[in-house]
Amino acid sequence: MKLEWLAAEESRFAGMRSLGVDEHSWHHGDRRTKGPKELTGMVDLTRDDDGRVRARLLDLVPGRSKRVYLDWLTERGETFRQGVQIAALDPFGGYKSAIDDRVCCTDR
Repeated sequence: MKLEWLAAEESRFAGMRSLGVDEHSWHHGDRRTKGPKELTGMVDLTRDDDGRVRARLLDLVPGRSKRVYLDWLTERGETFRQGVQIAALDPFGGYKSAIDDRVCCTDR
């Protein structure tokens, strides 16, 4: 399927310097019949040369936790993480912990 191929295309992360993360409540029904209630969404908030924000959806993954975000950051690889200059986070402590564990460096 074309959408699956696009979702697996790592080149979509090229040039991404500002990363936003927030959760989305997908539904309020029974998880057993409707699946995960929350999704974690990652958005490219990098500004272009004219100062406009891209605001591109990069990914949506099931769940809302430090582990969910940490796994996503880990899967992106070291080059991606080193390219993140700004992280805009939902005030959820799990997301901050994931950033602290995988992205932030002492020289920033």
